[in-house]
This record gives sequence, C-alpha cells and structure tokens, in this order.
Amino acid sequence: MRVILFSGKGGTGKSVISCATGMLTSESGYDTLVMSADPAHSLADAFEMHVGDEPVRLAPHLSAVQIDPSKEMARSYGAIQDYLASIFTSKGIDETLAYEISSLPTMTYLFALLRIEETARTGQYDVIVLDTVPSGETLRYLYFPRLVGSVSRKLIKLMGPIAGMAKIVEPLVGIPAPNKSVFSSQIELIERMERLSAILKDNDQSSLRLVANPDLFSTENLKRSLMISGLYGINSDLAIINKIIPEDVSEPFFNKWKVAQAERIREVEDAVYPLPVKKVRLFPSELKGVEMLRKCGKELYGDDDPAKIYYKGVPFKLESRHGEVEITVRVPFSEKEDFKVERIGEELILKVRTKMGYAINVIPLPAITLKMNLKRARLLNDELHVIFREEDGKVQEGRGRP
Repeated sequence: MRVILFSGKGGTGKSVISCATGMLTSESGYDTLVMSADPAHSLADAFEMHVGDEPVRLAPHLSAVQIDPSKEMARSYGAIQDYLASIFTSKGIDETLAYEISSLPTMTYLFALLRIEETARTGQYDVIVLDTVPSGETLRYLYFPRLVGSVSRKLIKLMGPIAGMAKIVEPLVGIPAPNKSVFSSQIELIERMERLSAILKDNDQSSLRLVANPDLFSTENLKRSLMISGLYGINSDLAIINKIIPEDVSEPFFNKWKVAQAERIREVEDAVYPLPVKKVRLFPSELKGVEMLRKCGKELYGDDDPAKIYYKGVPFKLESRHGEVEITVRVPFSEKEDFKVERIGEELILKVRTKMGYAINVIPLPAITLKMNLKRARLLNDELHVIFREEDGKVQEGRGRP
C-alpha cells in the first residue's frame, strides 16, 4: 500500500492538489482512498459530491472520507479520557471542564491519522492520499511509544489484572482507580501508534509532498516542513509550487508579481535540491469538480505515475570507523545555534529550535555505543554529525543504519 501525505500552509491549494492526485491514481488503476482531516476544507466541495466520515465511492477505483478528528479521538481514546475526567471531577472540577482538560487538543489530529493504520490493516486500498499532514507538534506524539518503552508497556500489562484491587485503596488516595478497560485501551493505543509510526517512516511505502505558493511565507513554511519531516524520519519526495501566474498573462499590473514569483521559485529549487520541484499554474477559475481536478492533476504530473516515489533520501545514517561511531542526521535550513544534543541511556535526544518551538527526535542508539561517550556534534552542509568515541578505541569496523 502506498501512502502519500500532503502538507502546506492554508490557502496554498494542498486540498485541491490532494484530490487531483487521488483522481489520477484512481484513473491509473490504483484503488485509491482520499482522506482529509482538515476542518477548513471539505472533500465534498472539491469533488462536488457527498463525502462523509465513512468511505464513499466517488468513481471506479476512487473513494473518499472526510475524517472527524473528534469522533476518532472518542473512538480511540474514550475510555482513557473518561478516566482522566473522573480524576478531575473527583477534585471538584466541573464535569464539562474536566472533559475539556482531558481532551488533549494537540493530539486530536494524531487520532485522525490512526485511520491510516486502521485502513492499512484492511488491505482494501492500493493508495491512500491524505490531505493535511500533521504538524511537527503532532508528529512528536509518534515517538510516544518509544518514550514509553517496552518496560513501561510490560508494567501496564502486569497492572491490568490487579486493577480491581486498586478499588480497595481508592478511598485512601482520594482519586478513582483505573479499571481494566483503561489499561487495555492504553496498550491498544500504544500498539496502534507504533504501527502508524512504522507505516509513515517506511520510505518504500510513504512519502510527504510539500505544497507552497511562490511567496515568502509559504515557501519558508515549506522549508520548515522539510526540515521537520527529515528530523522525524519521514521521506519528502516532492515539492509542489502552486498558483504560478502564467507567462501569457501580459497585463502590466502582474509584471512585478511574475518577476517576484520567478525569483522565489528559483530560491526554492536551490534550497530543496535534490528534491524534485513541480509547478502548477494559477487557473482562471476555481478548481472543483472531477474535470477541473483531472486537468490540474494532468498539468502537475504529466505522463508520470502519480503514485511513484519521486525521491528517496536517507533521514539518518550510522558509520563505524577507527574507534568512533558517527550518526548523521539531515537537517536543512538550520544553524548550529538551533541544536541541543543529549544522550540518555540507549537514546540520542535531538532538539532543533524552529519558529514554531522545538522539534524533538528520539534516535535509538546501536548497542556498540553503550561503551562510548558522546564527544561532539557539528553541523556541516545541512547535516548534523554526532560523534561517539570509546576511550580505548576498540570499536569494530562496520557500516549500517540504526
């Protein structure tokens, strides 16, 4: 199954590009599901057909679903939320407010993403196209299972059978005790998130496509998204510049705009190289309905297979040599002052400061580094090189990926 994610600032046209991509993959014979969790856009508006929160067939090989993140959250997180809300109400907090506090709003779109994991298990579709890839903040939660760790999961599983005994001490501690359904929901949620993380980080299966308009704010967001996706190990295979004023527009009013757009496009092409860049002109009318979506898709992809992987980069690599282990992480558009690198046990914690706050990645370290110390980190040509060294230099030669 192929998974294609689209990301971009509001107004760039990523929803239309997502739908146009789904149109073309379906017409190429792939059974395709177009998914959207973007509350500001509706697939029904783009396709001019009814699309609800369950998959509906729009054309041969083409289905669509407009995900309701709140419903997905209730379905995947309901038992845990009920328990957290009961804790807050036991402390005198109004029940309505208690549910608001326990709703974890920053995780809403993560629960929508879990529909990818659920759909993948059915094996019903060849291609999933997702409009609105999660923000860097939401991607952070994909590392929750790794942060919890296998020991914590085992502890939760052990505590489940004795959950009933907790009722005995409930009056003493003054808060409700979790029941078995809370523990089982926690385990199920962690395991689903692990499977989702594995799907999104499989570069042979999933990729991110970045959509921008040829203006400063949009292209800067594209570069930031490229950096964050690389940091989290998600492959970006294509950049798309949308709404370019056509060359045949000759009105003097647009001359400066055309020059500015051309300069911005060149900057993006230079900045994201070797990532391919495709361009789509500004159409004279709204892109809605099957025919207009097909026309947009044809202009974007030409004779290409829209489901192909246009580019595959390596988010991080490991090399062992001469008593050292070097981990290299690709982090474009960053300065050395933006980084904080820390080693905690068997994990490397990498923090990168962005305009939206810190993006955090947890990279598992190979066993060979257990007898080494973190020596230094340096930024060279958009790559962060982290060096581990053993004092006696006894490290086996080798090469691989963590």
